[in-house]
Amino acid sequence: MTDSVGDDDDPRSRRGAARRAASTADILDAAERVFSEDGLRDGSLRRIAELSGYSTAAIYKFFDSKQHLVTETLNRRADEYLGEVKTAAASEGTPLERLHLIVDAAAAYFSARKSFSSLIRQVQGGAAILGPVLAAFADDVGGLYGQAMALMTELVREGQENGEIRAGDPRALAHLASVLTNEFVLADLPLSRAEFHAVFDGTVRAPQTVARKPGSRERSGRP
Repeated sequence: MTDSVGDDDDPRSRRGAARRAASTADILDAAERVFSEDGLRDGSLRRIAELSGYSTAAIYKFFDSKQHLVTETLNRRADEYLGEVKTAAASEGTPLERLHLIVDAAAAYFSARKSFSSLIRQVQGGAAILGPVLAAFADDVGGLYGQAMALMTELVREGQENGEIRAGDPRALAHLASVLTNEFVLADLPLSRAEFHAVFDGTVRAPQTVARKPGSRERSGRP
């Protein structure tokens, strides 16, 4: 008898968890749209409730506060994005080729999520949102950013070892590569994907030295 009750409880518990996860996703989807359109400061729980189909009171069953909702809206995508970076970093190819794959993954991810791109631009602006919200997001996402930077730093280090990537502090070069990528995918720069890849490649690739033929003399510029 006890075993039977336990068997019944397990599926019921799983169904409850699935319903809660679906409800949370619905609210986060609505929050992402509202905060994108109205701003992180001015986006209202009332409008989020209208779009998600839940009451404001129901939203508080899933999130402690608006600040908590903002943080989880940002963290959900940050976690997804880290997964894309990990996949690109683990792909086949040379270290520099895999850094280019990370660029492609970032461009594809943010292009498909315009609302999230808008939120990240607001975070970068800083002044558009409350300090505590930024602080909470920074604390939670810091570990994710650290993981992404560790992956890129290791690729830079590998590329330096095989002579493909220029000399320099691996973490500093990885940070520069990350900044360039973020600017490209978020700042709406008037560059094609191919043009940006050329800029990116020229920034991190080791300078190519041209071997001189034996007996040849360096050109002086004079006849």
